[in-house]
Amino acid sequence: MKNLLPILIILMAICSHATNLITYPAPQDAEAAPEFELEVNGQPVFVYNTRTAAVAYFSFEGKVDIKITFLSPVYTFDIRPKSRNIAGELYRNQVRFSLDNPENLSVEINKNIKRPLFIFANPLESNIPDKADKNVIFFEAGKIHYPGEVFIKSNQTVYIEGGAIVRGHFMTDKAQNIKITGRGILDNSRYLKGEHRPIEINQCKNVLVEGIILTESRHWSCASTASSHVTYNNLKIVSENDWDDGIDIVGSQHVLVNNCFIRTKDDCIAIKSGVNYFTKFNSSFTVNDVVVQNSVMWNGAWGNALEIGFETRSDTIKNVTFKNCDLIHVEGPEGTFTIHNGDRAIVKNVLYEDIRVEDSQGWLIDFKILFSQYSKDKKRGKIEDIRFRNITVEGERFPYSQLLGFDETHRIKGVSLENFVIHGIKVTSTYNGMITTNNADELTFK
Repeated sequence: MKNLLPILIILMAICSHATNLITYPAPQDAEAAPEFELEVNGQPVFVYNTRTAAVAYFSFEGKVDIKITFLSPVYTFDIRPKSRNIAGELYRNQVRFSLDNPENLSVEINKNIKRPLFIFANPLESNIPDKADKNVIFFEAGKIHYPGEVFIKSNQTVYIEGGAIVRGHFMTDKAQNIKITGRGILDNSRYLKGEHRPIEINQCKNVLVEGIILTESRHWSCASTASSHVTYNNLKIVSENDWDDGIDIVGSQHVLVNNCFIRTKDDCIAIKSGVNYFTKFNSSFTVNDVVVQNSVMWNGAWGNALEIGFETRSDTIKNVTFKNCDLIHVEGPEGTFTIHNGDRAIVKNVLYEDIRVEDSQGWLIDFKILFSQYSKDKKRGKIEDIRFRNITVEGERFPYSQLLGFDETHRIKGVSLENFVIHGIKVTSTYNGMITTNNADELTFK
């Protein structure tokens, strides 16, 4: 028995680290990406085709070995976010690497950012709802569902099983204790531009959106308006359409965006108040306590990466934190860190911390107090107490920044940059940071 004890200990250790891998067979009529094949631990994983990217997903615990086969020659590849330091190996037209933690990744072949492969390696699911529960709207795997509008009532859960595609949209209004979860796909491609928002959360409390993939949005992808205590966790958004903002937070409080992946043509994150051109009820409420963290974002040809504005029709927008995020591409001419105060609000106490920017093509910091095409308030607002801490910026070009107040009264005040590094250069002045200022006070560098 003494001799068997060490063997038993080793076997127990091996079992405790064994891989649990779950793959999800696609519906029969799902469209496969034509140029990618994927294997995980030797098992084939279906690669979906979208206009924006090829998309594959699975769930696991332990360690997985990933093999990507690209059906043309491969000369270079990038696995983003680069901060993950994933060391891939290239053999002919195959890229191989391993994961021992869940990740949301972009794999770009031959520098082609127009056709990446997104790999969503999820954690294992917990608390899968019972499809027999009368408060559960359950979309089964292996099917493409066409429900139209799904109206979600208080205490209901919508569950999209891995391997299901739902071609419809979800609406909830004046409800509480709502969940939208799963591993499957909510596809908005059957709608016209501006016709429906894929997920619309209006005047609600205690809402969780978790785990699903949202594709081909034709309007704001996942908006929470005049709501509170809303959590977006491990939500993946893949779109390349006009007006397809990722997550819009409008006149809402206590909102958490955690571990999400957002690739949109328009704003990735947009924080606003008082927007009523799509919803007619009042949303001119203070925005307070918003946290966006641990997420990966890619902003396409329009919009901004991390946006506050343009509609700021409330007294204050305050206590907003962006932290530990990777901005892997910001392609458009607009901005990466942006506050566009177009109405009366005082925007204050905003923190950007531990953020890595891999590619910024437009403005890096773009703060403005202005009268814009979206403005309705006659009174201008202010921007106060904005902190940047531990920011790194890479890319092919050194991006410019600007801080532009409106006039002597409506100014930008109290912006600090601490350990803000662009292309290896720590920003210590407006000169070496290429920052233009006007009607701005108390800009400091640490």
